[in-house]
Amino acid sequence: MQPIRTTISGVALCGVSLAAALVVASAPAASPRAAARPLLTGSVARTVAPARFEVAPTLWQGAAGIKSTLTPTRISGIQAAGPGAVGTRVRVVVESRNETSARAAVLAVGGRVERTASGLVQALVSPTALARLEARPGVDRVRAPFRQIATAVSGEEVAATLASAWHQKGFTGKGVKVAVIDGGFKGLADRQASGDLPANVVTQDFCGGQLLGEEDHGTAVAEIVHEMAPDAELYLVCVGTEVDLAAAEAYAKSQGVTVINHSAGWEGPYRDDGSGPIGAIVADARANGILWVNSAGNEGMNHWSGTFTPNGSWHMWDPNGDMGNTFIWPNGTDICGFLKWDEWPAGVSDFDLGLFLSGSNTLLAVSDDDQGSGQPPFEAMCYRQTSGRDLVVFWAIRGYRVASTPRIDLVSWSAPLQYAVAAGSIATPASSPAALAVGALCWQSRTLEPYSSQGPTIDGRVKPDIVGHDSVSGGTYGGFSSCPSAFAGTSASSPEIAGAAALVKQAYPKLTPDQLKAYLMRAARDLGAAGVDSAYGAGELQLPKPPDVVAPTASALASTGRKGRTMKLLSRVSDDSGAVSAVEEIKLGGRTVARLKPVWFASAAGPKTVGIAWKVPASAAGTYQHCVRAVDRAANSSAQSCAPIVIK
Repeated sequence: MQPIRTTISGVALCGVSLAAALVVASAPAASPRAAARPLLTGSVARTVAPARFEVAPTLWQGAAGIKSTLTPTRISGIQAAGPGAVGTRVRVVVESRNETSARAAVLAVGGRVERTASGLVQALVSPTALARLEARPGVDRVRAPFRQIATAVSGEEVAATLASAWHQKGFTGKGVKVAVIDGGFKGLADRQASGDLPANVVTQDFCGGQLLGEEDHGTAVAEIVHEMAPDAELYLVCVGTEVDLAAAEAYAKSQGVTVINHSAGWEGPYRDDGSGPIGAIVADARANGILWVNSAGNEGMNHWSGTFTPNGSWHMWDPNGDMGNTFIWPNGTDICGFLKWDEWPAGVSDFDLGLFLSGSNTLLAVSDDDQGSGQPPFEAMCYRQTSGRDLVVFWAIRGYRVASTPRIDLVSWSAPLQYAVAAGSIATPASSPAALAVGALCWQSRTLEPYSSQGPTIDGRVKPDIVGHDSVSGGTYGGFSSCPSAFAGTSASSPEIAGAAALVKQAYPKLTPDQLKAYLMRAARDLGAAGVDSAYGAGELQLPKPPDVVAPTASALASTGRKGRTMKLLSRVSDDSGAVSAVEEIKLGGRTVARLKPVWFASAAGPKTVGIAWKVPASAAGTYQHCVRAVDRAANSSAQSCAPIVIK
């Protein structure tokens, strides 16, 4: 069984299989934790992957019928990266069909249960107790938690989406609750003091006390939601694992949230079609009236998809026999590799993933779990290097047992790959049918960012659903200079769409999540191939003319006429659209005796005195009134106003 590998910092732990791994990176490295995330900005990300021809060594083969257990070469400055220690304990997730038994097992080995969700028990356990925990009755598996890496001043998004017209009409998200579920909100107080975020945000910590810790990604995301929907009620919720994410979604439901933004993606042993524990969380949100808006991911240049092309036991990345997919590994950064093949739920074939040093072909790390006995078709590893220099490395795929020709997907949390395939790079949970998946355009050029993840999904659906704008200015990540810069990545485009959803929800509060999603997609400007496509989705968000929900005003004025003569019934009317019709009724003793044909008046943006002709009956006698009601072109109507008619 493969050891757990820590995801961001900490030591490697032995004795527990790695059935899950990091969240896929989809944010720019603009925070103090830049070194722990892939760079979307800066020289490294802009460089093209080295065009190297790699030959994988024959050492990693093993005897016939025996899987090699070759130990990777230890190189100074390279160490496993994974779930950090909490004091003297480590955080793990226990999978069980009996939650009570799993909780008891944790307590029996001296661990502490943090929270539970749908058969998952998140716990803190001593490293020396992991093997005993996995052997306890009722425990199906002990594994590393899915860990979150985010997908990433007045900004540019309001003008780019035409949201300013909505603001001018009073649609600012008022009365709409939006939750930002993210990895942390460092600098929140500073952004509130600067006015980038309001003082009345609600915070909830599901990330072990790290809500205001070292991660500021969530703060930058919240800035964009607030700029798009300045009067929306913001709930800032911090999560670190998939169990935390389930707790956050349950909390959002309890608070009456109707829009969630999640600028992150997750990698784990499940098919990327909306199934699995992450997909179940998103589906539950939709079923409970919440629109889940999710970044598509930034894996367009860090993903490969295809079938196994053998050269002996190794996959060839090109027809010339290149056995390595090469990339630059910057000093002081983490990288992760995730390998999946479409034989769900249990792999029949057995593929392995190796990380090699280019030139010397030194094996640095390997993920070679056994498949074929019910194990998921999934391999993963995460490592950090502090060697003092940038390294040129490559991924290699070994086919230990190839029983079919499944589609294989490699996602590399790294600088761009030499052999990248953007198609099919959409991340979970953006791939879920229940999510509104958002790709990224440069706000200035309106061109698709090369890193923006694309569809179709593994089950053939079109994703993303829409594209928003990135490289926008903000208080957390600074001002725009060129694309990519400032807040780059689908992490920035997703909250733009979430904020727009809040504006629409205010205008049409009865819209369901599916109707709200459809409204935004219909409002998009088509880009790329005609119709909805797997690069741009429905296209660039361009909010339509805001709905007219403001009723006109009408005030009847006392009017004078003579029997048998035509007179004018005077009123003061107005409407914010500038056009209004006056609908008149004549009443005698409180009873309606005549209804006049509506008359339209233009240039009535401000109160305007208007008159409608009425011929007074020659036999008129008694107390008459005229009652006016104003109606605008959106069918909004004023209250009826009445005034006396003086007949001489």
